[in-house]
Amino acid sequence: MLFLLIAASFLFALVGTRWLAAPGNRWSSADLPNHRSLHDKVTPRGGGLSIMAILLLAQLITSFQGEAIFPSWMTVIGFVAIGLVSYWDDRLSLPSYVRFFVHIAAASLLFWDHLRWDALPLPGLLDMPVALGWLAFPATVLFAVWFTNLFNFMDGLDGLSGGMAVFGFGGCSWMAFLGADPQLGTLCAVTSAAAAGFLVWNFPPARIFMGDVAAAPLGFLVAIVSFRGISSGAFDLWVPLILFAPFWVDATVTLLRRAFRRERFWEPHRSHAYQRLAQAGWGHRRTTLCEYGLMGALVVCARLYVSLDSTGQSVVLLGLATLFAALWALARFVETKAKI
Repeated sequence: MLFLLIAASFLFALVGTRWLAAPGNRWSSADLPNHRSLHDKVTPRGGGLSIMAILLLAQLITSFQGEAIFPSWMTVIGFVAIGLVSYWDDRLSLPSYVRFFVHIAAASLLFWDHLRWDALPLPGLLDMPVALGWLAFPATVLFAVWFTNLFNFMDGLDGLSGGMAVFGFGGCSWMAFLGADPQLGTLCAVTSAAAAGFLVWNFPPARIFMGDVAAAPLGFLVAIVSFRGISSGAFDLWVPLILFAPFWVDATVTLLRRAFRRERFWEPHRSHAYQRLAQAGWGHRRTTLCEYGLMGALVVCARLYVSLDSTGQSVVLLGLATLFAALWALARFVETKAKI
């Protein structure tokens, strides 16, 4: 059954995305080049609708079988709400406060549904995770809202967000099955397969973009998966943080960097590491392939992390922190050399 669901998800996304990419399709919209974008020609966006449709269809099918892939219908409501407001933002450019209100409301639903960040594991330092206490609610909302938005921020390079969904959710699926949570494993496997079908048409040079309609909900789904993994005991918080590190590290460091420079960090820009590499001469394909190499390596790191004791886990985390510091320095070197 799992194999059929994965295969059907891939094929549906493959065909559905191709249909959305057809000229004049009323479900997709035109993405016009601007000062923030890295593309120079009009390209349809909204290809992520195929991913959204597959996840909701899979939820309905598995619900009738008594094995729904989403943890609860509460999570589905938040997921769909973010998808709807993002779809309208793709087409009408809604005010930011409308989007953030929906994001915060959806994140609050997770906490209400007992999917929350209530403790921080510090392997190798403390035997027990640090309980967040009353900070659990703001921490849960901040985590969910930040991932919802950063996934959208990082959707600016051909094949990048689609690849992150394939590797990130594929890795989470592997870890969930190892952690004896088949429901979570199936949800992540379906997401990864659907993203792979979409990626066929989004790989550089992209014929269609994902759009906010899927980028934002996929970021929210990272929060759902993370909190579900914690609550079921399938894995701790560090596993999804390792797997999705290419996105949250780049987005977070860039935000802090811009804030430190007193730039208007809330406005659109092209200063993410992946954008700087692409502008420095690497282009879409080379930058994306290098990101894929990093994503694949992090899947291996996550598998290694769950197999080690607390001391070994702390070594893995320290090693990854060093790796990302080196990669950031490399991006800076490439950018500087290109300007010379």
